Amino acid sequence: MVKSENQLGHITQGRGSKFMTNSKVTLGIFLTIFFIASCSSVQKSSETITDEGVRGVSISSGSSGERSTSEQAVLANATVYFEYDSYRLSSKSLQTLKSLANLLEQNENLTILLAGHADERGTREYNLALGQRRGEAVADYLRTLGVDSNRLTVRSYGEERPVALGSNEASWAKNRRVEIK
Repeated sequence: MVKSENQLGHITQGRGSKFMTNSKVTLGIFLTIFFIASCSSVQKSSETITDEGVRGVSISSGSSGERSTSEQAVLANATVYFEYDSYRLSSKSLQTLKSLANLLEQNENLTILLAGHADERGTREYNLALGQRRGEAVADYLRTLGVDSNRLTVRSYGEERPVALGSNEASWAKNRRVEIK
Protein backbone atom coordinates (compact mmCIF):
# COMPACT_ATOMS: atom_id res chain seq x y z
CA MET A 1 0.00 0.00 0.00
CA VAL A 2 1.28 3.43 -0.93
CA LYS A 3 1.01 6.27 1.58
CA SER A 4 0.55 9.77 0.16
CA GLU A 5 -0.31 13.23 1.42
CA ASN A 6 -3.28 15.06 -0.08
CA GLN A 7 -3.62 18.84 -0.52
CA LEU A 8 -4.86 19.36 3.02
CA GLY A 9 -1.88 17.55 4.50
CA HIS A 10 -3.81 14.43 5.46
CA ILE A 11 -2.12 11.12 4.95
CA THR A 12 -4.14 8.70 2.87
CA GLN A 13 -3.44 5.12 2.00
CA GLY A 14 -3.68 3.82 -1.55
CA ARG A 15 -7.05 2.38 -2.58
CA GLY A 16 -8.80 3.17 0.72
CA SER A 17 -8.96 6.92 0.03
CA LYS A 18 -11.12 6.46 -3.06
CA PHE A 19 -13.44 4.18 -1.09
CA MET A 20 -13.64 6.70 1.76
CA THR A 21 -14.47 9.53 -0.69
CA ASN A 22 -17.22 7.45 -2.35
CA SER A 23 -18.74 6.44 0.97
CA LYS A 24 -18.70 10.07 2.18
CA VAL A 25 -20.51 11.17 -0.98
CA THR A 26 -23.02 8.35 -0.59
CA LEU A 27 -23.55 9.24 3.07
CA GLY A 28 -23.98 12.91 2.14
CA ILE A 29 -26.58 12.08 -0.49
CA PHE A 30 -28.41 9.77 1.93
CA LEU A 31 -28.50 12.44 4.66
CA THR A 32 -29.71 15.08 2.20
CA ILE A 33 -32.55 12.83 0.99
CA PHE A 34 -33.45 11.92 4.58
CA PHE A 35 -33.53 15.60 5.59
CA ILE A 36 -35.73 16.57 2.63
CA ALA A 37 -38.07 13.65 3.26
CA SER A 38 -38.47 14.52 6.91
CA CYS A 39 -39.25 18.16 6.09
CA SER A 40 -41.95 17.30 3.58
CA SER A 41 -44.04 14.93 5.66
CA VAL A 42 -47.80 15.04 5.21
CA GLN A 43 -49.82 15.89 8.27
CA LYS A 44 -53.17 14.19 8.36
CA SER A 45 -55.80 15.27 10.81
CA SER A 46 -59.15 13.81 11.52
CA GLU A 47 -61.92 16.33 12.05
CA THR A 48 -65.53 15.74 12.86
CA ILE A 49 -68.47 18.04 12.53
CA THR A 50 -70.77 18.03 15.50
CA ASP A 51 -74.50 18.55 15.24
CA GLU A 52 -74.68 20.34 18.55
CA GLY A 53 -75.80 23.91 18.62
CA VAL A 54 -77.71 24.02 15.33
CA ARG A 55 -79.37 27.39 15.40
CA GLY A 56 -82.63 28.44 13.86
CA VAL A 57 -82.54 31.40 11.53
CA SER A 58 -85.07 33.95 10.47
CA ILE A 59 -85.91 34.80 6.89
CA SER A 60 -87.94 37.88 6.21
CA SER A 61 -90.54 37.84 3.50
CA GLY A 62 -92.78 40.44 2.02
CA SER A 63 -95.87 38.83 3.53
CA SER A 64 -96.73 39.01 7.20
CA GLY A 65 -98.36 35.60 7.64
CA GLU A 66 -97.65 32.62 9.85
CA ARG A 67 -94.99 30.21 8.70
CA SER A 68 -96.02 26.69 7.90
CA THR A 69 -94.63 23.74 9.86
CA SER A 70 -92.51 22.64 6.90
CA GLU A 71 -91.16 26.16 6.49
CA GLN A 72 -90.22 26.28 10.17
CA ALA A 73 -88.50 22.89 9.91
CA VAL A 74 -86.41 24.06 6.97
CA LEU A 75 -85.43 27.27 8.71
CA ALA A 76 -84.50 25.49 11.94
CA ASN A 77 -81.82 23.53 10.07
CA ALA A 78 -80.67 26.33 7.81
CA THR A 79 -77.07 26.44 9.00
CA VAL A 80 -74.52 24.66 6.84
CA TYR A 81 -71.35 23.35 8.53
CA PHE A 82 -67.95 22.73 6.96
CA GLU A 83 -64.83 20.75 7.71
CA TYR A 84 -61.57 22.44 8.64
CA ASP A 85 -60.15 24.68 5.90
CA SER A 86 -62.82 23.55 3.42
CA TYR A 87 -65.76 24.96 1.53
CA ARG A 88 -66.97 21.60 0.22
CA LEU A 89 -70.64 20.88 0.92
CA SER A 90 -71.43 17.68 2.81
CA SER A 91 -74.31 15.36 1.88
CA LYS A 92 -76.24 16.58 4.94
CA SER A 93 -75.75 20.17 3.77
CA LEU A 94 -77.05 19.29 0.31
CA GLN A 95 -80.27 17.94 1.86
CA THR A 96 -80.73 21.15 3.88
CA LEU A 97 -80.14 23.27 0.79
CA LYS A 98 -82.60 21.23 -1.31
CA SER A 99 -85.27 21.89 1.31
CA LEU A 100 -84.37 25.56 1.32
CA ALA A 101 -84.58 25.73 -2.48
CA ASN A 102 -88.06 24.15 -2.33
CA LEU A 103 -89.11 26.72 0.26
CA LEU A 104 -87.77 29.56 -1.90
CA GLU A 105 -89.59 28.16 -4.93
CA GLN A 106 -92.89 28.24 -3.01
CA ASN A 107 -92.27 31.74 -1.62
CA GLU A 108 -91.06 33.98 -4.41
CA ASN A 109 -90.82 37.07 -2.17
CA LEU A 110 -88.16 35.55 0.06
CA THR A 111 -84.58 36.76 -0.27
CA ILE A 112 -81.77 35.32 1.81
CA LEU A 113 -78.40 36.32 3.15
CA LEU A 114 -75.70 33.66 3.16
CA ALA A 115 -73.33 34.64 5.98
CA GLY A 116 -70.02 32.76 5.76
CA HIS A 117 -67.95 32.15 8.89
CA ALA A 118 -64.66 30.50 9.86
CA ASP A 119 -63.06 29.37 13.09
CA GLU A 120 -60.31 31.38 14.77
CA ARG A 121 -57.39 29.53 13.17
CA GLY A 122 -55.71 31.34 10.30
CA THR A 123 -55.21 35.01 9.57
CA ARG A 124 -58.09 37.47 9.53
CA GLU A 125 -57.75 37.94 5.77
CA TYR A 126 -57.61 34.21 5.07
CA ASN A 127 -60.69 33.56 7.21
CA LEU A 128 -62.64 36.35 5.49
CA ALA A 129 -61.79 34.80 2.12
CA LEU A 130 -62.70 31.31 3.38
CA GLY A 131 -66.04 32.56 4.72
CA GLN A 132 -66.71 34.14 1.32
CA ARG A 133 -65.85 30.89 -0.51
CA ARG A 134 -68.19 28.99 1.82
CA GLY A 135 -71.03 31.43 1.17
CA GLU A 136 -70.38 31.27 -2.59
CA ALA A 137 -70.39 27.45 -2.49
CA VAL A 138 -73.86 27.52 -0.90
CA ALA A 139 -75.07 30.16 -3.39
CA ASP A 140 -73.69 28.19 -6.35
CA TYR A 141 -75.51 25.06 -5.24
CA LEU A 142 -78.77 26.94 -4.71
CA ARG A 143 -78.41 28.40 -8.24
CA THR A 144 -78.04 24.87 -9.65
CA LEU A 145 -81.36 24.09 -7.96
CA GLY A 146 -83.03 26.99 -9.78
CA VAL A 147 -82.85 29.79 -7.20
CA ASP A 148 -82.41 33.18 -8.88
CA SER A 149 -79.12 34.94 -8.08
CA ASN A 150 -81.01 38.16 -7.34
CA ARG A 151 -82.54 36.48 -4.27
CA LEU A 152 -79.14 35.56 -2.79
CA THR A 153 -76.65 37.82 -1.03
CA VAL A 154 -73.31 36.47 0.15
CA ARG A 155 -71.38 38.11 2.97
CA SER A 156 -68.34 36.90 4.89
CA TYR A 157 -67.65 37.55 8.54
CA GLY A 158 -64.58 35.31 8.74
CA GLU A 159 -63.78 34.62 12.39
CA GLU A 160 -65.41 37.83 13.66
CA ARG A 161 -68.77 36.38 14.81
CA PRO A 162 -68.23 33.03 16.53
CA VAL A 163 -71.23 31.18 17.96
CA ALA A 164 -69.02 29.12 20.27
CA LEU A 165 -66.14 30.54 22.24
CA GLY A 166 -63.18 28.33 22.97
CA SER A 167 -60.06 27.02 21.36
CA ASN A 168 -61.05 23.39 20.92
CA GLU A 169 -62.43 21.21 18.15
CA ALA A 170 -66.04 21.36 19.36
CA SER A 171 -66.04 25.17 19.28
CA TRP A 172 -64.20 25.37 15.99
CA ALA A 173 -66.65 22.93 14.34
CA LYS A 174 -69.62 25.12 15.34
CA ASN A 175 -67.93 28.23 13.94
CA ARG A 176 -67.15 26.79 10.48
CA ARG A 177 -70.52 27.56 8.95
CA VAL A 178 -72.79 29.48 6.61
CA GLU A 179 -75.86 30.90 8.28
CA ILE A 180 -78.89 31.39 6.07
CA LYS A 181 -80.81 34.48 7.11
